[in-house]
Amino acid sequence: MLEKIKVSIVEDEPEIREGIEDVIQKSQFFICVGSYSNAESLLDNIDKVEPEIILMDIGLKGISGIEALKLIKKMNIQTAVVMLTVFEDDEKIFNSIIEGADGYILKKTPPQKLVELLYELHYGGIAINPQIARKVLEMFRAKPDKKIDDLSDREREVLNLIIKGYTHKQVAEKLFISPETVRGHLKNIYRKLQVHSKTEAVAKILHSNPFQNK
Repeated sequence: MLEKIKVSIVEDEPEIREGIEDVIQKSQFFICVGSYSNAESLLDNIDKVEPEIILMDIGLKGISGIEALKLIKKMNIQTAVVMLTVFEDDEKIFNSIIEGADGYILKKTPPQKLVELLYELHYGGIAINPQIARKVLEMFRAKPDKKIDDLSDREREVLNLIIKGYTHKQVAEKLFISPETVRGHLKNIYRKLQVHSKTEAVAKILHSNPFQNK
């Protein structure tokens, strides 16, 4: 049996925090190794619980979600940080992109979808709701980027399918390659786009999308 992926949760609303913890604990893939109402408690315990994924409320009191994200990224540990957000958090979403967040999930995301997004993230995917992806696109529309031209034909094929919502496995099946090869292409794409997070890459890709209307 595979070892479960360790997840910590930071959310100051008890009902939401307990609901997410319940979803994580019932999943066959994940285990909750810490559930906190503030970032300070997470930071005090992060070395002990060693989470592989942190679900972080973007609007925490005290140390904010974005400040906590910055501190965690400076630790240089193998932990993905996904921001829990509401749809209206435009400025906070943009700021967390700059600080290297690994994903954005709406607090109202259905349990099964939450598990799917976190599973994809752990294996090299992108944890982002379609609604948030569209919002990120809007925030980057005023920032033209020509680096999309540096991508190879195969990388464009992979992106075309990712943008359409295919999973890594589905992309692999469609292009007759392995999921590992798909992840390799995505790593090259992030490098060529010179981005620091998967979600920033999605924003640039969507903004410069050469595949629309095809």
